Amino acid sequence: MKIADLSPTNECIPLHIGPTDSDIHEMLKTLGFNSLDQMADKVIPAQIRTTHAYADVGNGISEHGLLNHLKQMVSKNKVYKNYIGMGYHDTITPTVIQRNIFENPVWYTAYTPYQPEISQGRLEALLNFQTMIADLNGMEIANASLLDEGTAAAEAMFMAHSLCKTKANAFVVSPDMHPHVIEVIGTRAEPLGFEMIVMDPAKYD
Repeated sequence: MKIADLSPTNECIPLHIGPTDSDIHEMLKTLGFNSLDQMADKVIPAQIRTTHAYADVGNGISEHGLLNHLKQMVSKNKVYKNYIGMGYHDTITPTVIQRNIFENPVWYTAYTPYQPEISQGRLEALLNFQTMIADLNGMEIANASLLDEGTAAAEAMFMAHSLCKTKANAFVVSPDMHPHVIEVIGTRAEPLGFEMIVMDPAKYD
């Protein structure tokens, strides 16, 4: 056993899957440079490069030490309860929905080995939903491709204006809608020159 064998094996740089020193040398040789600094001087415009000396960032640490340091920094954060949901609304989730949708990993496992995400399952669920709506209502087509309530409401406003023969520019929005939805509608209405009126639609004359 050599002394080098006792050195930390969990450092960040050795774990990085990237070009070796010989790979870098060959690439620089192909490009006609002797070093990375020489290539940077040639490629990066001088006016956007800093002339200040690099700050002293201290000695390097192992990956384990870095993770401990980050955990210490994160522990200083104060975590508060988030009340953006505007209150608790008790609902009953049918077992068939809970088991086959929420607890079924098919909807949120990776569709590629390198990119695990729920987006594809969400899109498939929307496709199934709009197909069901079309079947139940006898529609030739249904669209559920908008991924959030606010965007859907803003698009509904724009569509209503496009189909309205009088081309009225005033839209009544119920105050019972979620505040973030009203904000999205207002943001979309302003550049289009629409007037958004927040009031009870039943009382609008």
